[in-house]
Amino acid sequence: MKIKIIVCLAILMVITSCTSVIQVSVPTGSQLIVVDAFLDNSSNPQTVRLTFNANYFSNVSTPPVLGATVSLNDLTNAKTYSFTPDGYGNYVYTPSINDSMAQLHHKYQLNISYNGNMYNAVSIVNRTMAVDNITFRISPQDYIGNYPLSDTTKPRKYYPYVHAKDSTGVIRDFYWLKVFKNDMIYNQPAQLDIIQDGGYAGDNGDSLITPFAFQNLTNDNNPLLRNDVCMVEIYSIDNNTFEFLTQLKAQMTNAQSGLFAVTPQNVKTNIQQTNGAQQAIGWFNMGLVSSKSVIAK
Repeated sequence: MKIKIIVCLAILMVITSCTSVIQVSVPTGSQLIVVDAFLDNSSNPQTVRLTFNANYFSNVSTPPVLGATVSLNDLTNAKTYSFTPDGYGNYVYTPSINDSMAQLHHKYQLNISYNGNMYNAVSIVNRTMAVDNITFRISPQDYIGNYPLSDTTKPRKYYPYVHAKDSTGVIRDFYWLKVFKNDMIYNQPAQLDIIQDGGYAGDNGDSLITPFAFQNLTNDNNPLLRNDVCMVEIYSIDNNTFEFLTQLKAQMTNAQSGLFAVTPQNVKTNIQQTNGAQQAIGWFNMGLVSSKSVIAK
């Protein structure tokens, strides 16, 4: 018995001696302006959000950029849209009923001026695919047959399946699929659903395939329930935006990737600095959006 106690104490000493708190010192980098500008042709208020970057271990919200001037030029139609600041880092333009901001194949330039610094970015509007229908399944994984076809827990859960078909033609199309529950978007990193044509590198004109049609569209911890309103948007992006969002998703989900984790890296940007010393990062895209809403029943 004494030998067992001695062995246990020795093991405990080894374990505790290997445990120490490591303080990671991350140097403070330069202050950057961060641009979030994904605009579309809907009648909803269009918002360009400007913030400053924050330290990696900071637990506070990124500070807003106040006092900037933001405008959008339709280079195809020689038209300018001026955005109004709301005092919280959001610069907003509300389209009129007959004035859709994004027009197919038009080229747009975003212009930002702040404290003597000037920035711009350019985007061309691509076509989107229509949301034909939304149906529901009662198990999140039953499409491969390895899971129960029904979920017997109460209340019943609903998982959307998006029916859509890529446009035909010789060009490659890229989309961002978004799902909302009662106007609240499912915005976890794994739910960043970006698609080329019908899925992966499929042929033009393909129907939206699994897993893009419904896997990871909703959060299993927050599924749709009866009488919830499910809205699906399909937003058109270009090839560069597709690559940016692909890189962004890989970085945001890196901690959960295990053996498939990638090397941490700075995410690309299409914001160009034309004057001044303060750099800016972020992304600008103009796209067309199609949407459909159904009630879970």
